[in-house]
Amino acid sequence: MNAMTNITEDPDQDGDLYARAVKIVRETDRASTTFLQKQFGIGYNKAARIIERMEQAGIISAANHVGKRDVLPVVSVRDENPSITISAGGTDVTTTLDQMRKAAEELDRQHGKPPMKKDPDFQKHNDAAYSVAADELRQFIEQFEQLEAEKKDIVEQQKEVMAEAKGRFYDTKVIRKIIAIRKRDKDDLAEEEAILDLYKFALGMA
Repeated sequence: MNAMTNITEDPDQDGDLYARAVKIVRETDRASTTFLQKQFGIGYNKAARIIERMEQAGIISAANHVGKRDVLPVVSVRDENPSITISAGGTDVTTTLDQMRKAAEELDRQHGKPPMKKDPDFQKHNDAAYSVAADELRQFIEQFEQLEAEKKDIVEQQKEVMAEAKGRFYDTKVIRKIIAIRKRDKDDLAEEEAILDLYKFALGMA
């Protein structure tokens, strides 16, 4: 493994070189541009491109603060049509990527859009988009449900405060009006009161 192998710059050999580079990186658990240069006798730019390609493929990690990379474990092939459970309103709904995709295509059909072409690269990208959208959708729903629960608790607490005030013989209608007034801008309120007094005077109500 320590002996250098002369590699030409023929682009047709890039695929084979990359495969051998992946193999040696996994076998030695080492991943760096310098390491590949020494192993294959190639230039810095070519070695750097191979390292970048490995990072994008999830074979190695991104460089840390000192430039070191880790060789990542091999991940088993994922389920091509995983199930997704979405919780909303206390009800769990389980669906799959295929079902979500068919529903989206049906909506497009109803709106006059042509069906999507069966492109493998597009399919992979689309699967990832559905996965991200499902996670994001679940977060929105759960956040809204949490706010709904908090709002319900606050309303109950407000009712308890008003009930206690009424029990001590305060007029809760007036209290609510005062609360509404306290929320308003002082200048707007003063202007409205001035106009109200003017109208009352004009009608002989002052």
